[in-house]
Amino acid sequence: MKPSAPAVIELQRTRLRKATVGDAAAIYEYGSDPAVARYADWPCRTSIEPLIESIKARAATWGEGDVFSWVIATLDGDRSIGGVTCAIEGDAAEIGFLLNQSYWGRGYAGEAASGVIDWLFSLPNITRVWATCDTENASSIRVLEKLGFRREKTLTQAIVRPQISPEPRDAFLYTRDQRDAQQVGAQNP
Repeated sequence: MKPSAPAVIELQRTRLRKATVGDAAAIYEYGSDPAVARYADWPCRTSIEPLIESIKARAATWGEGDVFSWVIATLDGDRSIGGVTCAIEGDAAEIGFLLNQSYWGRGYAGEAASGVIDWLFSLPNITRVWATCDTENASSIRVLEKLGFRREKTLTQAIVRPQISPEPRDAFLYTRDQRDAQQVGAQNP
C-alpha cells in the first residue's frame, strides 16, 4: 500500500505544502541561484517554463507515487523559500532539501527536514531515512548531523554536480533509523 502524504505539514516557523503554479517565480529565484544549486545534482534553472510544467505534473500525480515534494513556505505571507523532497522505497526513504540563500543559517532547512522525517517515521513500514550530500557541502552536513543522522560512508565518485564539474564527485551517505529517531526525540522533548 502506498503512503498517503499530507498535503500540508504545519511547523513552528514554516509550513510545508504542495507547490502551486503561483510558487513558480519564487522557486525559479532560488533554483536559478548558482549558490543554491551549487551542490545539486541538477543543472541551475535557466527558464521558468519547464518549472511550471513540473509543478503541474507533480500536482496531478500527488499521492500516486513514492516521491513527495513540498515547498517550505513562510507562515507570514506563505512565500516559498525552499523545498524538501522524500522518495520512499520499501522500508527506507531518501530525503533532500534546498533553501533560498536569503534564508540560510536560520534553521529553516532543519525544521523542514525534521517535519518530513517525523511523518516518515510515523509510517509503519519506514525504519530508515537516508540522505547524501557532497563532501564539501558543510551546511548540509551540519543540518543532517543536527537532525541525528550518522555519516555511514563515503560514496566515491558517486554524483555529478553540474555546477561544479561534469565528473562524478564524492558524497557522504548519512542515515538515521527508528532507534536514532527515538534518541533524538528524547534529547529534544
